[in-house]
Amino acid sequence: MPDTSELTTYLPWAVAAVLLIVLIVLLVLLRRRAAAAREALRTREDAHRKALEEAAAERERAARDAADAHARELAELEARRVDAETSAQQSRALVAAGAKWEETSRRMVLDAVTDLGLDGVLVTNLVFVPVDATKTRRFVAQVDHVLLLPTVALVIENKGWKGVVLDGVHPRDAGSSFATLLGDLTLEPPFAVQVKRDSLTSLELRTHDQGHAPRKQVRRQAQRISDLVRAETHRKPWFDTAVLYSHPDADVHADPRADDEGASTVVIASQAQLRAHVEDLVRRRRPGPDSPRIDELAALFARLGADVRPFGQPLDRAPAVSPQADETAALPAQG
Repeated sequence: MPDTSELTTYLPWAVAAVLLIVLIVLLVLLRRRAAAAREALRTREDAHRKALEEAAAERERAARDAADAHARELAELEARRVDAETSAQQSRALVAAGAKWEETSRRMVLDAVTDLGLDGVLVTNLVFVPVDATKTRRFVAQVDHVLLLPTVALVIENKGWKGVVLDGVHPRDAGSSFATLLGDLTLEPPFAVQVKRDSLTSLELRTHDQGHAPRKQVRRQAQRISDLVRAETHRKPWFDTAVLYSHPDADVHADPRADDEGASTVVIASQAQLRAHVEDLVRRRRPGPDSPRIDELAALFARLGADVRPFGQPLDRAPAVSPQADETAALPAQG
């Protein structure tokens, strides 16, 4: 057995050693816990700092987006203002130019409907922004006349051209003199050629083909009016088209009912031809079930600033445009 005195001597040292080990372990654990606490604090501080930075960045983005949106809104407002001002300037210019040249043709149309004893409305110098302008570019369209009758709506392109006019008739087919002078012209239908005296010693030649041809112009304008009426009234319009050469000094050579691109547009060169064509349209047209009324169209065109002149007896809710026509009727306007 060990000596009791030896146990008494070594026991305190053993206890001290154990306590020292325990103390060391506690110190290590406390240091690790403190390090973990410091790391957790740093993590929380980093997360808080990151959250503050993200919030500041989000505020900056929101402020930037708001500023950009405001700038875009201002730019759009300015663009609309410029568009409106440009449209107004174009409209004023077209109204001023049209008022000078449309009086003769307006008088011709009114005389024709008066001779026939018809009732309706004549719209002159209609200026509007086409429905498709926003899809392409901002511009205004100008239409010389729209004749509204109970079963007829006729869009008329007036040309106050003087001199010799060949509409749809090539110079080589208009006689030997024209063939000699102008037979080599290259013209794509539809087309019109005007020859007028420029001075005592010279002549001026003007060619108008494809998109610039009067028959093409009036069909394009009729399509634009049709789109406008459809957008405003939600009805299906039908417009006939005609080109009227109204200058008293015009010598017009034309196929009276030239047919291009599947659309028939009548070419009129005299008061008698105008009267006969209107009478023919009235005889052949029948009202359709979904036709806009004359009062609707007259009010719409009046709001756009056109000269709207009733003639004959007042019409009460009469249909103005017929989508139904007989077999000899003109085809719809082609844009």
